[in-house]
Formats: sequence, structure tokens, C-alpha cells
Amino acid sequence: MKTVSQRTSDYVRKRLEHELSGHDWHHVERVWKTAAYLQSKEGGNLKVIELAVLLHSAAERDYKAGTDEKVRPLALSGIIDVLDIEEEFKPLIISIIQLCKFRGSETEKPYSLEGKIVQDANWLDSLGAIGIARNFTAGGYIGRKIYDPDIKPKEDLDPLSFIRSKKERTSVAYFYEKAFLIPDMLNTKTAREIAVKRTAYVKDFIKRFLEEWYLQDITEGLSEPLDIAVPAELQ
Repeated sequence: MKTVSQRTSDYVRKRLEHELSGHDWHHVERVWKTAAYLQSKEGGNLKVIELAVLLHSAAERDYKAGTDEKVRPLALSGIIDVLDIEEEFKPLIISIIQLCKFRGSETEKPYSLEGKIVQDANWLDSLGAIGIARNFTAGGYIGRKIYDPDIKPKEDLDPLSFIRSKKERTSVAYFYEKAFLIPDMLNTKTAREIAVKRTAYVKDFIKRFLEEWYLQDITEGLSEPLDIAVPAELQ
């Protein structure tokens, strides 16, 4: 007989098999393993952590963009009932999933250790090489521009503006509006340590991206300078 975690993982894998936005089963599996590692260092109820991680993207898919906060708990509650997850865990699992999302300037801190670990594990998947790939995958999925020099990153976006910025802005701006803010918002010491190298990788990538965008990697070999407006940080 399968355990509740096995039943839940089977359900989520099936639900996300056609997901192309970067919130697919492989994302869930990475976050699951990362959360288990964080739990081994920080503590917390592993079963609750696993179930919350497994369900965080499945519930998102059930009500599309996840912007209706009245619908989300109902969708989660229904999924939990169908999977026959213990009733005693339901309120905490729903609370953890509600709070694990990045919401711009109004992002909330989970009150439980389990919630802090799930939030950290989820956010760490937005950093490093994987985070870069997922950002551009999501950008292509929703029809967002890669980069536009005239679209500058915005600071202190409220939740609604942050959601809108996903489509109306650029994937490069999105790094500044989310990824580069994450390291200072992580809850656990272990997650902050992991974030150091991953964040440095993203910053190195952005520097290289902008150098190539403005052809700074080849201008030294040109007989005449290119008529391209180069941002101050690259001059």
C-alpha cells in the first residue's frame, strides 16, 4: 500500500505532466529534495514539509494564476481530501502553501518552521542556472520580452503590480524584481548559505548578457565604434 507522500507525488506528477511554464514536476521534485535537505539541517516535521512542497504547484495549476485568494484554500482543501491526507495537517499545509509565494513588497514570512523551509526551498529554485532557465522559460510561456533597455526594473512592487510585471515587463527586469531580492528574504541559515553561490552565478550571467546585448565583447576589434547606447554600469 502506498504512503500518503507516494500517493501525493503520483497525483502531482500526473497533474503537471503537460506543464510548460517552469512550474512542472521537475521543479516540484527539486524543491522536494531541497526541502528535505533543509529539514535535515534545520528540523521541522518532514511529512508536513513534503506534502506542502508536493502540492504547492498542483494547486497553482488548478486555479491558473493563483491570484484568487478565496479560491486557493478551497482548491487545496479539495485536493487534500481526495488524497486522504490526515485532517490534522490540513490547516498547516494550506497556510504554508498560501505563504510560500513571492508577493513583491508584501511577501509574508511563514510563522512555522515547516513553512519557512518550504518557502526557502521554493525560492532557491529561482536562483542559479536553474533559476535563469526557469525565468526565460516562463517569459516565453507568457509572451514576455527577454530584455528592453527602455523597461527598467521597478522597486517595491505590491502583489498586483508584481503579478502584472510578469507579463508587462522583461525577463531580465524580473531578475532584479525577484531573484536578487530573495537572498535577503530567506528564512534559514542553510538556505542563505546555498543562495550565495547561486546568486553570484545569476549576477555573472546578467553581466555577460548585457555585455553581449551591447556588443561589448566585440567592440575592441571594430575599426569604428558602434552607435549603441551602453548602460552606465558597463561603461
